[in-house]
Amino acid sequence: MPTPTGVGTEELRRANLRAILQTVHTHGPTTRAALTKQLGLNRSTIGALTVELQSLALVSEETAAVGGRSGRPSHLVVPREDNVVVAVDVGVDRISVALVGLGGEVFERRHRPHQRGEHDVDHVVDSVAQMIGDVLGGAPGRRCLGVGVAVPGAVRAGDGLVRFAPNLGWVDAPFTDLLSKRLGKPVSTGNDANLGALAEHVRGAAVGYSDVVYLSASVGIGGGFLMGGRPLTGSSGYAGEVGHMQVDSGGPVCRCGAFGCWETKIGENVLLRRAGRLAGGGPPAVAEVIAAAQGGEVRAAEAVAEVAEWCGIGIRVIVNLFNPEVVVLGGSLAQIWRAAEDRVNDALSRSTMMSPREDVVIRAAALHDDSPLIGAAELAFAPVLDHPQAVPHAV
Repeated sequence: MPTPTGVGTEELRRANLRAILQTVHTHGPTTRAALTKQLGLNRSTIGALTVELQSLALVSEETAAVGGRSGRPSHLVVPREDNVVVAVDVGVDRISVALVGLGGEVFERRHRPHQRGEHDVDHVVDSVAQMIGDVLGGAPGRRCLGVGVAVPGAVRAGDGLVRFAPNLGWVDAPFTDLLSKRLGKPVSTGNDANLGALAEHVRGAAVGYSDVVYLSASVGIGGGFLMGGRPLTGSSGYAGEVGHMQVDSGGPVCRCGAFGCWETKIGENVLLRRAGRLAGGGPPAVAEVIAAAQGGEVRAAEAVAEVAEWCGIGIRVIVNLFNPEVVVLGGSLAQIWRAAEDRVNDALSRSTMMSPREDVVIRAAALHDDSPLIGAAELAFAPVLDHPQAVPHAV
């Protein structure tokens, strides 16, 4: 048996610094008194730790009067928003880049649509690097602490290799390495649905839940999972590819080469084609079909009903597999849920579920289409929150 070891002083200090910084990053300005109560540390320890975080230029302190109470004003610990990360969401139809401050505020945004034939890795790296340069160039005096990227595919946990992103046409694409070399700084890449789940858990519709499923649809379908508050990623980071679970053995061929994948039943373009529209219109086109269905157009109504049906069927499978507390729907799934909630629920409840339907909360993403982007920012902040003392001092 190995000899048990205790927690050393430095490790304990790092854990406490991490706890304070994570708290103010997630919840915003927090008084020392609240930190003392929440973290179970004494006042002098909280004071010393906040002074250290100030010396690292990660927080500042302000005085805040306590309304209706006498005595000394409370010290308010505030995340310094001149510490930023760059968040990137590489979608099938466009690239989004944002500058996000410590504390979660989004300062700058850039969007660029993909043109036909522009999904090759080198072209995407060029576009992303240029957009990052633009947002950082407009933010003088801010300290960039990292770059986080969301991509619609399976990302290898060890090195960020994009193992498979069929809707981008990528197989074993060294995107993370190429972008890091281009920028001259570390880049963290994650699956967009996993990052959507993280964002909704920290700042959105899944706050307060430990067992979370996040499902989002655009051209493809992504799934992100938190079980017991921890990401469920699999041994190599490839878990959650729910778009490629088989729901119809006689269904059409998917981009991945299999038959009857869930993606072939509920993707954006599936809805558009069934409604007699051209593919590729994105969320505005989905909204137009839903509006037409609600206005009495028969073909649009049939398309919405069929997609809602398959949406419920797929969610039922996932609920039976993972027994989540909450299922958060993003992208066009959120649009379908709002428009046809009864139809989704009918399909979801039609056969036996291991967890009673009333035990599962289903709701639309609170961060809307920004969930993967905000998740990418959280991914970039993770090393800073984990080890504040390792933050570089240079801007």
